Parts: sequence; structure tokens; C-alpha cells
Amino acid sequence: MKTASIRTLQHQLAAMVAEVEKGAEIVITRHNRPVARLSPVTAPIASTATTPAAIRSYWRRRPLPPTVRSTVTHADLVAEGRGEV
Repeated sequence: MKTASIRTLQHQLAAMVAEVEKGAEIVITRHNRPVARLSPVTAPIASTATTPAAIRSYWRRRPLPPTVRSTVTHADLVAEGRGEV
């Protein structure tokens, strides 16, 4: 486990984050005493299903519902909804 002072972390943040992405863990110190730990996230923060492209892909691939066949017309449904006139 690597240690780094707050000052070092401020100046080399991008390099430190790159190390953490590879699986390293860094203990951050202040006056040679550990105060925090920088470690990789164990679970992915966002899944790919939340991107707009993934959502569009899902909706394009999903099966369509079966076609509904009925002898009732739209006019019959409207007349039934209006009741006696």
C-alpha cells in the first residue's frame, strides 16, 4: 500500500487516480499520520443500460406485443362510452 501526503496528492492527482484505477490503494497522510484512503470502487457506478444509446437499443430489440383482433369498431366503443343520448 502506497502513502502520499496531501500536498503530493494535490500535485499528482491524475497520476494517483490512474494508479488507483489499476487496483492500487493509497493512504493519504497529513504530518505523517494517515487521514484518508484512496481506493478503487468495487462495483461499477453506472451500468451501460443507463446510457441513451443502450436504452434505444433495448427498445429496438424488444419483441412486439401480439396483434389484437376484435370485431368491435371504434364507433361502437365511442357510442358505448357516451351512453344513452
